[in-house]
Amino acid sequence: MRRAICLLGLLLWSAPAAALEPVAGSYRYRIHHQLFGDIGEHRMTLRREGDAIVVEHQAELAVEIFGLMAFQRRTRLREVWRDDRLVAFEGLVEDNGERFPVSARAQGDRLIVEGSAGRIEAPPDTAPSEPSLERAIQRTRFFDSRTGALLRAKVVRAGREPLELGQDVVEATRYEITGELEQQVWFDASGVWVQWRLMRQGAAITLRRER
Repeated sequence: MRRAICLLGLLLWSAPAAALEPVAGSYRYRIHHQLFGDIGEHRMTLRREGDAIVVEHQAELAVEIFGLMAFQRRTRLREVWRDDRLVAFEGLVEDNGERFPVSARAQGDRLIVEGSAGRIEAPPDTAPSEPSLERAIQRTRFFDSRTGALLRAKVVRAGREPLELGQDVVEATRYEITGELEQQVWFDASGVWVQWRLMRQGAAITLRRER
């Protein structure tokens, strides 16, 4: 009996973890700048279409200094994931009215990325720099959602911690990303991001889910 229990334990320990199934729905995030306070909103929708997961992002932010508009950004992104691979991406970032389109598509054993950085043939497991799903963060190559440039990074799972989302507390898993992509991302139990923090010109910008 004891031997059977040990054997069962070994089997469970060695079995691969089941892939997380992200919860479909709409998510809203407040964008907070360390110096300028709340500067905008990020919205993400997630749905399943057949065997694919479709993630769409919309964001608007504006920074005013002494009553004058210093910076405005609008972002529109659409990702299509099949299993753990990005198969299609369409993005448009507008900075003070200047447009930066980026597209990507799976082609054989490559991901073809096109943007202001040129046409790049990237490894098939390359992901966008903008977070969406936990299954998409655990890799070593990303492409810049604004330029299409290829970025190398090291991703470390840094543990779990509670995050307050309104009146709720969510146990989130935090990832530290370093290298050519520097950021921290927290995910809920279903694998959808709840918080994203990055540094810009020495100040932290934090996006936290409100519901």
